[in-house]
Amino acid sequence: MKHIIKIIKSKGKILSVVLALATLVLIIVTLVLSRHDLRSAKKNAKYTIAYITSDWHQKNNNGVGTDFTYEVNGQQIGKTCANNLKKGTRHIVLYDSISPKNYIMLYNHQLSSTVKAPRNGWEFSNLPIKVDSADLKFYFEKLNL
Repeated sequence: MKHIIKIIKSKGKILSVVLALATLVLIIVTLVLSRHDLRSAKKNAKYTIAYITSDWHQKNNNGVGTDFTYEVNGQQIGKTCANNLKKGTRHIVLYDSISPKNYIMLYNHQLSSTVKAPRNGWEFSNLPIKVDSADLKFYFEKLNL
């Protein structure tokens, strides 16, 4: 009986190690994929208006942060960013023109309520407010891209 208990305990330790390693691999894969999504957004950048739909919240179904929506080619996309933005404001969001769900919030670039975005977004050269390469570099460095 003692022999069986030792086998069960050793298998339990092995299972714990395997689960811990699987969790670590999952975290690493998630981080790599999210970095890839951000790099893709940077590479295929287009810009549109992000409508801030909530104040900062600790947690809801979307996570921690500020909820917002943006529209690309008639498709509305809802996301949560880690920035503390005021509900009802509008900011520029950089999105991936190939996969529009990948985005970078340009939280320091607020838009007036009179600005209208084209259906398929703006190219960098056509943005309605001044955003220069140093501004983008700030965001990219902050995200370590």
